[in-house]
Amino acid sequence: MNLYQIKSEIADVIDVILDGGIDNPEAQDALEEHLAGLDVVLEAKADDYAGLVQELTLRAEARTEESRRIRALADADRALADRLKQRLKEAMEATGKLKLDTPRFKLAVAGNGGKQPLEVAVEPTALDPQYQAVKVEANKDAIRAALEAGTAVPGCTLLPRGTSLRIR
Repeated sequence: MNLYQIKSEIADVIDVILDGGIDNPEAQDALEEHLAGLDVVLEAKADDYAGLVQELTLRAEARTEESRRIRALADADRALADRLKQRLKEAMEATGKLKLDTPRFKLAVAGNGGKQPLEVAVEPTALDPQYQAVKVEANKDAIRAALEAGTAVPGCTLLPRGTSLRIR
């Protein structure tokens, strides 16, 4: 029996009880026995699920750690390639050879395209307003505090907290 079937059967039994379909003690005893059987099945299924959840969580953590290790290796390779490329560019510029044709590659030192780099060495508040950009965003902490205190904030609502399954 799968988890969905267990859940459906328990819901059906509860519906029968709530609809008042059991007036005699024998029917109540039969329903209680049926529910107890479902509880045992549910507990066994829940144990299996919890074991699988724990195994998958541990595997995910191991894979995350391995991905960090591989990312660090990739970053080191990229940094070394960038340093070697910079050294080669500097050597070509120093010798005045801005173009080279090798058996495998064509190399050229070229100017960068796009917008010219800009450095702003003053605080943005020291600039004229026409050179400032203002970013407006909601102060969620203040809104939350106001709503919790009972003050209405148009367009804002505190949402219910969710639930989670804790496996220990």
